[in-house]
Amino acid sequence: MASTPGELKYTPLDTIPAIAAGVRNAFNSHKTKPVDFRLTQLRKLYWGINDNEAALIQACKQDIGKGTFETYLAEIDWCKNDIVFVTQNLEKWVKDESAPDMPLANKFLNPRFRKDPLGAVLIIGPYNFPMNLAVTPLVGAMAAGCTAILKPSENAPNVARVLQHIVEASIDTSCYGIVQGAVTETSALLDEKWDKIFYTGGATVAKIIAKKAAETLTPVTLELGGRNPAIVTKNANVRLAARRLLWGKTHNAGQVCISQNYTMVDKEILDAFIAETKAALKQFYPHGAKNTADFGRIVNGRQWSRLKKMLDETRGKIVIGGDMDEGQRYLEPTVILVDSQHDSLVAEESFGPLMPILPVEDLDTAIRIAGEVHRTPLGLYPFGNKQETDRVMREVQSGGVSVNDSIFHGSIPTLPFGGVGDSGQGAYRGRSSFDCFSHRRSVTTTPGWMEGLLDVRYPPYEGKLAKFKKMSELKPDFDREGKVKFSLISYIFNLGAGSKTGGLVRYAVVLFVLGIPRSTDILDHIHSLPQPAQDEAQTAVRSIERAAMVEQVPQPGLNELISYLETQGVRMGLCTRNFDAPVTHLLQTFLPDKAFSPIITREFRPPKPDPAGILHIAQAWGLEDGAESVIMVGDSMDDMVAGYKAGAATVLLSSKDNDGLERHEYTGRAIDRLDALVGMLEEGFEERVR
Repeated sequence: MASTPGELKYTPLDTIPAIAAGVRNAFNSHKTKPVDFRLTQLRKLYWGINDNEAALIQACKQDIGKGTFETYLAEIDWCKNDIVFVTQNLEKWVKDESAPDMPLANKFLNPRFRKDPLGAVLIIGPYNFPMNLAVTPLVGAMAAGCTAILKPSENAPNVARVLQHIVEASIDTSCYGIVQGAVTETSALLDEKWDKIFYTGGATVAKIIAKKAAETLTPVTLELGGRNPAIVTKNANVRLAARRLLWGKTHNAGQVCISQNYTMVDKEILDAFIAETKAALKQFYPHGAKNTADFGRIVNGRQWSRLKKMLDETRGKIVIGGDMDEGQRYLEPTVILVDSQHDSLVAEESFGPLMPILPVEDLDTAIRIAGEVHRTPLGLYPFGNKQETDRVMREVQSGGVSVNDSIFHGSIPTLPFGGVGDSGQGAYRGRSSFDCFSHRRSVTTTPGWMEGLLDVRYPPYEGKLAKFKKMSELKPDFDREGKVKFSLISYIFNLGAGSKTGGLVRYAVVLFVLGIPRSTDILDHIHSLPQPAQDEAQTAVRSIERAAMVEQVPQPGLNELISYLETQGVRMGLCTRNFDAPVTHLLQTFLPDKAFSPIITREFRPPKPDPAGILHIAQAWGLEDGAESVIMVGDSMDDMVAGYKAGAATVLLSSKDNDGLERHEYTGRAIDRLDALVGMLEEGFEERVR
């Protein structure tokens, strides 16, 4: 391993108060609030990272023995992609949002949410992903319009130095800065007043930070760790479970806060699981983990000694691995068979490439032990059939879950990430990073003409109570036993849907399928919805129109369909088994910028449906590039099933009934065609409007 050149220069203590005051003053000047300023700074940060990739690769290698692939995967490309994603969506995120669930009278006040930056924030990073876990929250703070001070981990000094260079050379240092140091410097930072503190690390330091923040009622986000359980039942795919869990414990040499701390394996498959783990280890590192750049090293001597001590004190038996080299801070991926949940390797968080396996009699035992070892871990990894994994998720709490996999939920950059209970507070990543550093301020605007309606709120109140109750009181739809009252009239009125919105969708479907014009009631209801729910409703109804029209037009009537789509301005592709003139006309009309070849032929699915071919067609038509949908008009069950399996259609209906398709197969069950349309539209429509 390369030696670390020089020493990290800590920030002088007497300058820290002025540094903190500087970013507070910058925020109070409103410099960071314009969206254009935020976007410019984020883009500059991107190029700062891009221009220093070689230095970051070298620094990660020096600090933690991280190979080039893992550095790009989990550090450099992660941060660059995060910045691109945020810059592409920020203008949408900052817009005011209409408040949902508003009574009609309150809609006149235009209730909405405004996204305001929290202020000057402090970000304290860890050593295990020294770039990723420092830069990602910084990106969220910058996107939200905050000013920020970043305190990288002193245990990854080379990365800390490169980060300081990137920040100081790339972005506005009056708004964003770096403080270098260890405990003393961090304590000095905590003595300052911040509008939020974001910390990633261990629980011991988190308690100190939370206690200090409580003195000034400063909000905190704490990204911690936990004694995360993996559970492998006798019904699991043993080979996949072994490979995936081994990867979770060898990635970054096991220094991953969400990787499994211990694995409970059903006794019936214990021997097979150990054998598959040994085979996977050989496949991952054919020449041994020590002799490859793909396996990292423990961050420093203190952490290496801690892990060695855990191995020395365990009562378990090493069944795989166990080799170590203190000079290189190397610790081989090691599997230990333990016999008790009280073993130190289970009861304490290892944060290294140690894989204790605890055999269990059944799933009941595994669930009980998981709750006793740590009630609220950061991660949870159940392997088994769906019934088993669903039960584990119901009965075991955790910050996140990867079903039949290891740490995958934590590897999706746009998925919110955070703990629960003592494994963390708050979440970030993607949109959630913006939300983490924003305040959703509730806003109303009361027009002058409403004064007469508001008279009920002013004293004297004599005689006004009945009027107030009439205006505001909600009547319960449940009885004293907590049971929901059943109303036959409401059931009929809503066509059996569970809500008025669902009933609206079902009425719209019936009206359009029957060719009856939309009632003004439906239009009035849509127009009364707050934004953006109104847009969602319009989109849903337009989708119903289009789908219903496809249903009505017979196969030979493609020109009629084309004419209808043209009048509606619809950008769609349409599949048939025959690449004929009407289809060619459709393609040329609605997708003139695409190049096509006759990939649809009369025999495009012999001797069985060709889902891959249909998917190819959908992709070629630009479904992933913004086309609203691809509707396949078929005349057989095979056409429908092939289309569903290929994922090429948002709505797939037959245009003919000549082969008895009064009912068809949809996701494995026979349902009415009308119910299929209702089900596909109603779920997304109702949720978003709600």
